[in-house]
Amino acid sequence: MIYELPIKSTFYQFIVAFIALDFLEYVYHVLMHKVKRLWMFHLVHHSDRVVDTSTVLQEHPFETAIRLTFLVLWVFVTGAGFWMVLARQFIQVISNVFAHANFRLPEKIDRMIGTVLITPNLHHVHHHYQQPYTDSNYGDVLSIWDHIFGTFRRLEASKVVFGVDTCMDTRENAVFKQLLIIPFSGYRSPLEQTQTPAAVGQEQYEGLYQEEPPTPTAITA
Repeated sequence: MIYELPIKSTFYQFIVAFIALDFLEYVYHVLMHKVKRLWMFHLVHHSDRVVDTSTVLQEHPFETAIRLTFLVLWVFVTGAGFWMVLARQFIQVISNVFAHANFRLPEKIDRMIGTVLITPNLHHVHHHYQQPYTDSNYGDVLSIWDHIFGTFRRLEASKVVFGVDTCMDTRENAVFKQLLIIPFSGYRSPLEQTQTPAAVGQEQYEGLYQEEPPTPTAITA
């Protein structure tokens, strides 16, 4: 597809390929949340109670295989060259590490950058433990798709709680063996508002919140 466009400049071909692949990664991310069987694998990534750069590596092996399969499909659909994919993946890695970092940008700066790019502030919202925030800010590198398709959300830093409401027990989400088993334990429906830790109390919610995750450090302008 890329090479069939009336674009002779290699640079502009890469820009088109980058945007196309980023959109398809947005589609992939939405599918991982909306398809129940896929979500059970992706849930492992979201179950991390302390989101930082190491969270990027918390991924079920089966999701890695699924993600690579989709990547091959996206490359086939777009016709992007090997060097384009390699360059795009390099940018993606930097962006993902940045987005998962345990700090927040000043609000004014974030609102400017967040218009186009996914920032830690926006991705922290995506890692909030409860709907509808878990199903928001799907963007990989670019946030424009969330603005276009209505999945863009903001949430005050003080209200963000990392994790997934159906998998908050540290006896499960902090044990490697248990993380591998989670996808095969059956689909878990999102908890109702009355069943959340905030509503029933932390101690009563299956011994959750044994350790409060650190508050992301804000960078002062």
